[in-house]
Amino acid sequence: MKHATYTVAVAVVLGLALAGCQPDAGPLAAGSPAAAPSPSPSELAAIIQAAVEDRNGTVLDTPPAASLAGEHMTAAYLSKRERDLSTVTRSKAGFKAMGFWYTSFSTKLTVESVEVTGSEASVRFKEMTEEYQASTANGPSSIPSGYSLPQTATFRSSRNGWQLDGIAPNVHAGGLPMSVVDG
Repeated sequence: MKHATYTVAVAVVLGLALAGCQPDAGPLAAGSPAAAPSPSPSELAAIIQAAVEDRNGTVLDTPPAASLAGEHMTAAYLSKRERDLSTVTRSKAGFKAMGFWYTSFSTKLTVESVEVTGSEASVRFKEMTEEYQASTANGPSSIPSGYSLPQTATFRSSRNGWQLDGIAPNVHAGGLPMSVVDG
C-alpha cells in the first residue's frame, strides 16, 4: 500500500509543478463569441420586440423608421429582412390595389422560454398583434383584425453583445400575416 500512496503523492506534486509551467492563456479576444456575458431574458425580449415591430411596420401604408439598431442583428438577419421587404412590398401593393391598406398596429410579445447554449440562444415567444385597416369604400376602421403567432428567435453572441440571427414562425401552414415571410 505504501507504493500506491507514494505514486499518488508524486503524481500530485508533478501535476502541480507542470501546471505552473503552462503559458498564461491571456484574456478573451474582443471578437471571441464567448466575450458576451449570458443574456438576460428581458434584453432578448427587447430586441425581439423591436424586430417584430419593425417587421409589422413594413405593412403600413406609411412605414415608420426601423428601430432595431444594427449592432443587435447579424448580417444574416439583415439580409433576410431586406429580402422579405420586397415580398411584403408586393403583397402590400396588391392589397392596396383592392382598396385596402393598414394604418396602424399594436404588438405584444409573451416570452415562453429562453435557452442559452454557449454562444447561441433560442427564445420561444408568442406574438399577439392587432392591425387596423382602412379602405377606399369605408375609410379607416375602428375595429382591428388580429392574430396570435408562436415563433422562435435565435441569437448569436458577438463582441457587441447578443445579436438577433433569425425569427421564424413555429407553424408553417398558410395564412401567415402579410408581414411574416416564411423561409
